[in-house]
Amino acid sequence: MRIYFFGFKFFETLELISGQVSFLKALKYGIIPLFLTIVFLLIITLLFNHHIHLEILKRKKSVEEATDSILTQLLFGNDSYENMRIAVEVFKFGVPYTRRWCRQFVLERILQMKQIFQLDGEILLNIYKLFEFEKITYGLLRHKKWYKRSLGIYQLQFLHDVAKKKELDLLLKERNSEVKSNALITLISFSPERFAILANYDNPLNKADEIKILDIIYHNTPVLPKKTCILLKSKNTSIVILGIKLLSLYQVPFSEKQVTRLVRFSNFRVRKEAIEAIGKLKMKEANKVLIDQYKIELHKEVKMSILVSFKNIGNQENLELLKSLLNTEQDTDLKFKIIDAIVSLQPYFFEERTNATNTFDQETYSMALHVKDPYLV
Repeated sequence: MRIYFFGFKFFETLELISGQVSFLKALKYGIIPLFLTIVFLLIITLLFNHHIHLEILKRKKSVEEATDSILTQLLFGNDSYENMRIAVEVFKFGVPYTRRWCRQFVLERILQMKQIFQLDGEILLNIYKLFEFEKITYGLLRHKKWYKRSLGIYQLQFLHDVAKKKELDLLLKERNSEVKSNALITLISFSPERFAILANYDNPLNKADEIKILDIIYHNTPVLPKKTCILLKSKNTSIVILGIKLLSLYQVPFSEKQVTRLVRFSNFRVRKEAIEAIGKLKMKEANKVLIDQYKIELHKEVKMSILVSFKNIGNQENLELLKSLLNTEQDTDLKFKIIDAIVSLQPYFFEERTNATNTFDQETYSMALHVKDPYLV
């Protein structure tokens, strides 16, 4: 009261001094009380929101504990299916299961359980169905937005729900390339032996999809799957490249006809991949085809791949070609690969020629030294 009294005395003094009675009265009786009221309401609001936030955290914590408890019981208990169903119904009654955030939390927890414990897919799928999440997944597969359909596909793949193959087959006809690609990878993960469906796949595969498919097939089939060669006849160059990589991965050489067809393929990426595979597979019988192709090849990257293959599988005929190219090739990158291949096939060629007759220019000699000692600048 003392502070309040002095406050008013202060304003009365200001009124007398300044003469601005109306403004100071408005400040004293209107603006300041309004400001104090706003501050008071703001503090009350912040305290209320903090209380609500604590209550939400407390509720989520209780849902988290209840979820972990029910999932542990379902996963590691020996209850019958009927008892498991009853336990799930009791759980739903004890938590705000009708709330979207609660259902989403339980779903994420189930998916996490599979990653943490490496659970059997059938057991997890049964639990998934007990919570009626398959309805959510099926709804996502039919959603208008492509990323929702992709989320549904991801859930099917994660749970290995093979029963939904028909839905995935339909999604292969999707216009959206992301959905189509995700459906394809999921189908292959369900049945790696069914990878032959790739032969009729018309969309290009990106690098990530290619790696996923190779990983699925390689880790699920110990030997090269049958009908792999069908992929080499696909009209889709991405699929042809995938077929080449599969043969290379399983260390299975190409036939003579396949070598000729792939090395002379119209698409330079296919040619490059096939030539690199020939080198990795040590197919010396393909040397003649590679020599002929080098003479007519226009794409630099493909030429470089041929030179790398010469280094791995070359013979005397290759060596003669390389020596003839040494003085005619103007491209520095190609020349370096030529020198690298020569050194691989005849290690002391440059020392012998330099000692006999110094026929190499400084650039060639420097490249040869660098090939032998990469750390030499």
